[in-house]
Amino acid sequence: MSFWGRMKAAVSREPRKGTGLELARWQQAPPRRGTAQLLAAYREMPWLRACVDVVADSVAGVQWRVYRRVQKDGQPVKDYALRSATREVRAGRLKAMLEAGEAQEVPDHPVLKLLSDPNDHLTGRSVTKLVQVYLDLVGEAFLVLERVGGVPVGFWPVPPSTVTRLPALDLPREQRTYTVTVGKVSREIPASDVLHLRSLDPEDPLGRGIGPAYALGDELDTDEYVARFLKTSFWNNMLPPAIASIEGLSDANSAGAKAFKESLAREHQGPDKAGKLLITSGKVTFARLDTSFKDMQLVELRRFLMDFVRMTFRVPPEIVGDISSSNKATAFAARENLAEQATLPRMEFLRTEYQMRLMPLLGDEGAILDYDSPVPADREHQLRVMGTMPEAFSYDEWRELAGLRPDPNRTGYPLPMPGQTSGDARVVTGPGED
Repeated sequence: MSFWGRMKAAVSREPRKGTGLELARWQQAPPRRGTAQLLAAYREMPWLRACVDVVADSVAGVQWRVYRRVQKDGQPVKDYALRSATREVRAGRLKAMLEAGEAQEVPDHPVLKLLSDPNDHLTGRSVTKLVQVYLDLVGEAFLVLERVGGVPVGFWPVPPSTVTRLPALDLPREQRTYTVTVGKVSREIPASDVLHLRSLDPEDPLGRGIGPAYALGDELDTDEYVARFLKTSFWNNMLPPAIASIEGLSDANSAGAKAFKESLAREHQGPDKAGKLLITSGKVTFARLDTSFKDMQLVELRRFLMDFVRMTFRVPPEIVGDISSSNKATAFAARENLAEQATLPRMEFLRTEYQMRLMPLLGDEGAILDYDSPVPADREHQLRVMGTMPEAFSYDEWRELAGLRPDPNRTGYPLPMPGQTSGDARVVTGPGED
């Protein structure tokens, strides 16, 4: 056997041995402290939910596709470099291979059915969004496979807070299980039936996942405490805002005190009388007990915390409705920034996980899982390029940019603009045109 033959045999041989150090970990691996609280925070903190929802919705809206290399001599071709390439490299190579007839799209691939219709109760879009919500909140998601005849036909998402034990690596593969506990009921699920998607913790790469929301723990708590403080301040904080002491009054319920309170209500109660000057006779001692929200800068504090959370999830302000300093150009740039900085990295993570873990279970390891680019087309840039030399683009391309269908009565390429020359400009006119 040749050197490359031995290398291929070694790569395909299972199982691969580890260093032995990883066996000391993963014996218990319960959920991280705060996992259940972060999942509840998605339900209770509006600003956190807004940022997480924006990213998860953008990920769930991307269209999946599957391609397969054309077989040579009846043998499927496994292109490991293409399956693990970056989005730009993969898209360029796939386009060239499709044009050369070296690859073909597979629109009815089983993995597309799994991703679009994972089970009888949840849609593919809702499951994809839920998976991304789990990843952004706690850094891991669990998908339990449903098999028929050993072949996966669906999967079910399981909340990370209910997975109380991960498989022990020192056990044989067929004995490894995940422990899922809901209330007082526990169930052991074979590790071969679980897809564990996780954002690695650098300090513990073989343990539980870690999400960006963990890094926002103090900021999220502070914002929640400020919101509760404002709520209780409006409800009842058991302290009057101020104390007035009037010389000569022996009883707070005396006629003089009642007259003074009635005068305050008559002259100063109501929004139209706010800030009105008080003038009274006699000696009055006034002591303020509360601190105004303005002096505490609570509004500025909450705005800072909201911006900090938003930037952590790489969400531009326009995407969450902050248009205080926006225009048409920045609004479009915000969509592009969200796609490039938030959606693409998350889609690459999911694509890699599904490619390496789900595809082999379907018996089609050589297929290439891909997706449509979520980055919106820059139509203004296209228009500037096409306007530079209009005769280089066909009528159909111009109509497509305008969002119109091709016109069978107008085909070919337009004539050069007045003052321009084109040595190879060609025009195909439609019926009835000169």
